[in-house]
Amino acid sequence: MSFPQAEIVCHNGRLVTAAQAQVPVFHPALYGAYGIYESIQVASGVIFHLEEHLARLAGSAAILEMTLPHDRAQIASWIPALLAASQLQSCLLRLFVLGANGGAEGDSFIWAQSLPIYQAQFYSEGAGAVTFEGERALPQAKSLNTLVNFLARRQAQRQGEHEGLLQSRGTIKEGSSSNLFVVRDGRLLTPPPEEVLAGVTADIVLALAAREGIEVVAAPLAESEICAWDEAFLTSTSRHIMPLVRINGQPIGDGRPGPITQHLSRCFEGNFQAAIAAQTPADG
Repeated sequence: MSFPQAEIVCHNGRLVTAAQAQVPVFHPALYGAYGIYESIQVASGVIFHLEEHLARLAGSAAILEMTLPHDRAQIASWIPALLAASQLQSCLLRLFVLGANGGAEGDSFIWAQSLPIYQAQFYSEGAGAVTFEGERALPQAKSLNTLVNFLARRQAQRQGEHEGLLQSRGTIKEGSSSNLFVVRDGRLLTPPPEEVLAGVTADIVLALAAREGIEVVAAPLAESEICAWDEAFLTSTSRHIMPLVRINGQPIGDGRPGPITQHLSRCFEGNFQAAIAAQTPADG
C-alpha cells in the first residue's frame, strides 16, 4: 500500500512536517505489523461518518489487544486543525495508530491526501478483477498486516484489471481494499461477517438495502459459482459503489452493471450528498 507524500502530519495532536513524522526502524509496527489504520473521506470540509470509522478503529485495537494511545474524542479534535493546515476541503484522511514501542506509548498519525480518481468507465461500464489466493490476517481487524492485499492488488494491475479479490478454500472473501457484494436471484449476498473486514461503506449499503426491501444473505461466495451471479459490486470509502462486471476474464451476468447495483448506487449517492449538506454551514 503506497500513499502520496503529505506536507503536514498530525502526530499525537501536534502538527509537524512530513520529515518529522518518523518511526524508529526497530518499532514493532515495522517487523510485526503492530498497528491499525482507517481511511476517511472528507467532502466540502465535512468528515463522512467519522464516528463509525473511529469505532472500527477501536474495534481493531481490541482484536489486537492494543491500547489506543489516544481516545476517539481526542483524535477527532485534532482533525479540523490538520484540514486547515493542509488546505484541503475534499480529501482522504489517513489515520494510523501504532502500538506501544517498549516502554513508550503508541503513536497516532493523521494526514490528508487527495482523493483517488477512478476512471469514469468503471462506474458506467463496470470494472474487472482477478482472484488471488490468500486472506487477510485477523480479518475483522484493519491492521497494518496488508501484504496479501498488496500482492493481490499488484496481480490485478499486472493483468490490467482494477481490483484483486482475496480467495481462500474456494470462496472469495473481499477485495484488496474493498468489500464485495453479489446479486443473485434478486437477493444481495455478502460473505460471512467473521471472515472479512467490516466496511463503513458496506454497512451503509446494508442499511440502504434493508430500507429498499432488498433481502440480504450472509453466505460464502464460491468462486465456482461466479457463472450464476447476476451482478456484483465493490464498496469502499473512496469508491462508494463500483460495479464489478468480470472476474478472471469471466463475465458476471450479462457483463454490464445490473439494475440492483445501479439502484443502490443512486441511493448511496443520495445518502452521501444529504449527509454532507446537513453538516455544511449555510452561507452568511
